[in-house]
Amino acid sequence: MIPWWIPLLTFTIALVVGLLSVRRYRRDRITWAKRRLQLKVLSLELKSLRQKVVSADGRGTPPAKRRLVRKLPRLEVWQKWLIAWLRRPLPWLTRFLRFGPMTDIRWLQARGRRRHALKSAEGKRRGRPQTPPFVVDVILAIKNAHPYYSASRIARMLSGGELKLRIAKKTVASILKAHGFAPRPKGKQPPRESEPGWLTILYNQYVMAIDFKVTLDLAGDTLYILNLIDHGRRVLHWSRATYHPTAAWVAQQLRNAFMDLDAMPEAIVLDRDSTFLPIIKQTLPAMGIKPIRIGYKCPWHNGVVERFHRTLDQDLLRYVQPLNDRHLNRLLVEFRAYYNTARPHMANGVEPPILPDLTGNLAANDPEFFKTPRKLVRKQWLGGLHSSYRWAA
Repeated sequence: MIPWWIPLLTFTIALVVGLLSVRRYRRDRITWAKRRLQLKVLSLELKSLRQKVVSADGRGTPPAKRRLVRKLPRLEVWQKWLIAWLRRPLPWLTRFLRFGPMTDIRWLQARGRRRHALKSAEGKRRGRPQTPPFVVDVILAIKNAHPYYSASRIARMLSGGELKLRIAKKTVASILKAHGFAPRPKGKQPPRESEPGWLTILYNQYVMAIDFKVTLDLAGDTLYILNLIDHGRRVLHWSRATYHPTAAWVAQQLRNAFMDLDAMPEAIVLDRDSTFLPIIKQTLPAMGIKPIRIGYKCPWHNGVVERFHRTLDQDLLRYVQPLNDRHLNRLLVEFRAYYNTARPHMANGVEPPILPDLTGNLAANDPEFFKTPRKLVRKQWLGGLHSSYRWAA
């Protein structure tokens, strides 16, 4: 039996012989070889010409940056002064040289520019002053205490609250980057509208919002957190948790929340939960409050309290595991105090919802503010999970 590779080899040999015997194929191959040889000769000739024109010092530079003209000789400082001094008694000295009268002028102008640069460097520097060292220490102390705080949040903490130190987010980010803290990736944010919108209208009205936030305890049972927040300065008036969110329990929580208020809100925004039906029909009308129900399955209509639920999840519920409702209520009381008095809010101009008392603090525009280094006093919230800062007296 004939092996399988013999017919294949025979066919290949016959194909090669047939191609070589064709005149047209041979003519095309010879023309291609001539063109390749011509291009090779031209490239070698061009390379040899370049090596003749360009000096040895310029062969390491890219071809686009090479200078084909030889540079002028560079003289030392003592050589320049010698030629300038000899030119006065012997003016014919520079007649046969490449140094003319304008050469002396250029040397003198360059000398004047160098002296001016030295005086400017030694004199008083102008422009934006550098960030004081104690401010850098404050930023690093906050970042080391809370590694998950971003540069924008640290800038808001310094600009608002009790510190009142106006500093840009880019300045904080550059300081953190210089000390080895990598910036957190951030997506593109939509531009803020300059004209007033619905938030401004709601701010001028005394409107609140309530809603439930759901979480789980250690045993896996559902805990319902009732939050009551103001639309104006985002003040968290009430936050309580329970296993059984009945209408009677919600009504009692509203009475407890409004007990210390000087005036009742004009309206309360709430969703279409069946628990709120008796509240809408009986409790709120008895208090003189207008209920505003949002659309069916439209949580964005109650965006203020929904945004607070995200803050509650990011700042508290993500880092704690409640044992029961009593444990969670204790945490909510402390978180409410931190949220209202220490946490900066962008809608309030990086100020907390309740403004602190700053009568004894030095103003940030006072000339003595940056002259004397100041120490930072830290107050821990929730066992050190969050912190607020103020200047030491």
